[in-house]
Amino acid sequence: MDREIISGNRIILSPITREDTDMVLEWRNSERTVRNFYYRTPVTGEDHEKWLSEKVQTGEVWQYIVCLKEGSIPIGCVYVQHIDKKSLEGESGLFFSDNAPAGEGYGTEALTLFSEEVCFKKLGLLRLKAKIQATNEASKHVHEKAGYRLVRTVKGEKCSDGEIVTSVYYKKEVSVYDAGGLAHRKNVPAVKACTGKIAEDMGVLSVEVPGSKSITNRALLIAMLSMDVCKLDGILFSDDTESFLSCMDSLGIITEVDREKYSVKVYGCAGDIPNKSAHINVGSAGTAARFLTAVLGLCDGGEYHMDSSDQMKKRPMKPLLDSLIEMGCDVVYEGEEGFFPFVLRPHGFGKDEVTVDIDKSSQFLSALLIAAPLSQTDIKINVTGSHGLTYVDMTRKIMESFGAKVEEASVGESSSGNSKLTKSFIVSPTGYTASDYSVEPDASAACYFAAMSPIVNRTVILKNLHETSMQGDTGFVRILEDLGIIASEDTDAGIKVMPYKSDNTSKTSGETIIDMSTCSDQTITLAAIAPFLNRKIRITGISHIRLQESDRITAIVTELKRMGVDASEEGDEIVIESGVNSGAESDKTFIKTYHDHRMAMGFSLAGLYRDDIVIEDPLCCEKTFPNYFSYFGEMINIISG
Repeated sequence: MDREIISGNRIILSPITREDTDMVLEWRNSERTVRNFYYRTPVTGEDHEKWLSEKVQTGEVWQYIVCLKEGSIPIGCVYVQHIDKKSLEGESGLFFSDNAPAGEGYGTEALTLFSEEVCFKKLGLLRLKAKIQATNEASKHVHEKAGYRLVRTVKGEKCSDGEIVTSVYYKKEVSVYDAGGLAHRKNVPAVKACTGKIAEDMGVLSVEVPGSKSITNRALLIAMLSMDVCKLDGILFSDDTESFLSCMDSLGIITEVDREKYSVKVYGCAGDIPNKSAHINVGSAGTAARFLTAVLGLCDGGEYHMDSSDQMKKRPMKPLLDSLIEMGCDVVYEGEEGFFPFVLRPHGFGKDEVTVDIDKSSQFLSALLIAAPLSQTDIKINVTGSHGLTYVDMTRKIMESFGAKVEEASVGESSSGNSKLTKSFIVSPTGYTASDYSVEPDASAACYFAAMSPIVNRTVILKNLHETSMQGDTGFVRILEDLGIIASEDTDAGIKVMPYKSDNTSKTSGETIIDMSTCSDQTITLAAIAPFLNRKIRITGISHIRLQESDRITAIVTELKRMGVDASEEGDEIVIESGVNSGAESDKTFIKTYHDHRMAMGFSLAGLYRDDIVIEDPLCCEKTFPNYFSYFGEMINIISG
């Protein structure tokens, strides 16, 4: 057994001794712990012995414990243990003796164990998570002091003793990722988990990315509304989809989740939501926010308190909520009008025609389309705006896989006299029939590796992703082709991306205009590599990305300037000059991500050109691609031999 003294406090590395475990078990079963800890029940010696023999001593769980002391007397402990070795996640918590004085003065030892030096370097973890009862002020205080951030609050959770409580979820992650250092083999950062999803054969790299977030959440919702049991395969498990699953649980929907096999079995409710009153927190998931709001807002009665993360509170909801109000739903705002949080008091489909504005998000239309088959009559949905129609096409295709019928109608004026319509749809009252469904690989995730191909000069196969995909982001491959930096072909294995062989070093005169409206999620990817493409690039069709996880237009230009790139905003367009005008101000250029997953992933590509690029808050990418930097590191490790 290894023991090490850190800052005068004991850290215990697994396997821990009988003396240690007896002491920990005593603290775990103290009245204070049982009252405040999430599980709320004592652990028997037999339970603990089984856990030790089957988990700790076999190495399946690695546990780290630091004693909390009053002077020299141990009064409790803080622990960290692995909960997912594949992604190197840790779970944390605190136990106190009944004899420990009340208060919040015992955090010093916890901060030692929670520190980046110990957890993210010595122990190699990527992230720590804590689930705490909202009334457990001491534990909340210590975790907040240790740099955790609150990611969601869940009201009405049932504990193991049957009591209903409010829980808060905290998360702490590795703070920076040295993308340039890894690319140039100077430093290998803490992010080192092997995904096993990248393979090399005769110099060709095959990349198997996770399932599509956009398809996963659409399929989950439609399966939930179906009339029987649906099995969904290829599911993405990320922050967004976990938020969606949590919301389904709050609504009383039964699911069987198999994360090892990337599958979920959903027991459909045939459109009759089991829980007629619920508190729903959608986190930062735009799909959950828009889709669930539409479905719940058109239910036949009930009351739903809708909340979200601070980030989602800044994103628009008003066009969708206005449409629901038009259909007869009562909406009570609990904050700023048009944004989370709010209360929905639905009254079913009060009309058979509604208009929605999608200039700020196509999800407003997709949400209404998904809800419409639950009506008793045909529903006509009139549309103003034209943003993101490739995602609407995706929605229709998934709906049709579950038996829905959506037809595009001729565009005229709506019954309200609106003459600015761009499209109209008629949705039949079919409901949804159960169907087993396979989720496509995420085209948005695959695009980062398509963009890597010309940078690292290797052929890359985007495994199981094809040109027939319903995802609009596959169009980014064609944009890279138009720029003359890759060639591609669709093969049985997937889309093959090959670096263009001709000399691309001479500077192109004039300005290359690229419309990103059909694959706007890749705007950041394009912007990050644009300075190295020997041409001036203007990116258009992206006004709506100001309203996503961050103001992406301003964020892109700000971070390019931080790199010494001549970049500017011209209205809602981005202009990027070729080259870097000045060197970095210091040895490293720290790229801010604004808690935006696409900023973290997109700008990592700049680290393949330059050795000074460091990504701040890299694990914000777990919103849609939890192991992105493991993939990134594994790919570079393979290339570097």
